[in-house]
Amino acid sequence: MRVCLYSFVLFLYRVLVRLFALFQSKAALMNEGQKQVWVGLERHFNSNDKPVAWFHSASLGEFEQGRPIIEAYKKENPRHFVLVTFFSPSGYEVRKNYAGADFVSYLPLDGYFNSARFLDLVKPSLAVFIKYEFWHYYLTGLKKRAVPTILVSAIFRPNQVFFRWYGGFYRRLLDCFTHLFVQDQSSADLLNRANVTVAGDTRFDRVLDTLRNPVSWDLLTEFLDNTEFMVVGSVWQADMDVLIPLINSKKYPFKWVIAPHEIHSEELKAWEEKIDLPVSYSKGPFREKADVLFVNEVGRLANLYRGASFAYIGGAFGDGLHSTLEAAVFGPTVFFGNKNYLKFREARELIELGLAFPIETTDELDKAMRMIYENDDVFVNKQVQSRAYVQLQAGATERIIEFVCNLADNGRK
Repeated sequence: MRVCLYSFVLFLYRVLVRLFALFQSKAALMNEGQKQVWVGLERHFNSNDKPVAWFHSASLGEFEQGRPIIEAYKKENPRHFVLVTFFSPSGYEVRKNYAGADFVSYLPLDGYFNSARFLDLVKPSLAVFIKYEFWHYYLTGLKKRAVPTILVSAIFRPNQVFFRWYGGFYRRLLDCFTHLFVQDQSSADLLNRANVTVAGDTRFDRVLDTLRNPVSWDLLTEFLDNTEFMVVGSVWQADMDVLIPLINSKKYPFKWVIAPHEIHSEELKAWEEKIDLPVSYSKGPFREKADVLFVNEVGRLANLYRGASFAYIGGAFGDGLHSTLEAAVFGPTVFFGNKNYLKFREARELIELGLAFPIETTDELDKAMRMIYENDDVFVNKQVQSRAYVQLQAGATERIIEFVCNLADNGRK
């Protein structure tokens, strides 16, 4: 009965994607991607004779979480075929040319026939799901074919469906995993299974890799011109409502680097009209004497925080806080909205250490920043402590990759 309901929901989802594709760009990308998905898969796998390691993530954030594992696996198994799949266009469109994989694809939408066709075509020797994504037909199909299936960087909370009285359907999907690597002990305690290991969060390894392998950007260097700056990353309208009055106050001798979570030219123009300082764009009109830079292109944010005095991370006033670790690894004190951040362990820990501050208003943000900015010792100490926090949490990739590589079909290298 639950499987029938699940299948019906999938059917409705397909119908809605096609409907929304008529007037919504993200749905249109997904719809077109699903139309073309089999062409690419068949081209790469009809004649493939290499062992296939399949890594799946929902979107860009989960991919970045699993990226250290993908790259470590490829380094250990250079002759294996690495397939990376995405559910969301926001992941696929940004990483479709990712050099660390042999092929990047959308995942065909879950279903009895789609999953069977995919698994019979790809023939994975190993499947790694990153953090989330519990697709019934794919997981049960992998189990039926005895494919080692791993969940990495997972985090579980008591309010999730697995732990509800009605959650038996999804609890049974957990039985399809050969092993589950979780971020913390509370997740392991909730699962209460023998095949669970507390490995930590691979995002710490990912951001440390960004720190150690800097990517320069001439345009940003030209814009900053050796001036102090603050990075405003992954922001939405609710975040900008708090930030724009502070920018206009001119209380800080900063330049402002602003990267929206989603790039919409009309929204950026509306923000520009409210900002009293001269504004420039990374793609489009560039003004040498501007004090505000809108980064209206994807793939830049993780490297923007290097050298920043402060960082504001968006999302907490809405569905959820975006990555604070991308900023924290470079040392700036982090600020974000005071609403939806509690489910993010690293955000809570940064707050406890005095390295991050949830705020509600412009005045709160100003006071928290000024307390740090006007005391050189506090300013420098927080930078050192922030970097140290990230470094102490690293190592999850190493813990996971040895186990994962042992499951691969190494005999066919």
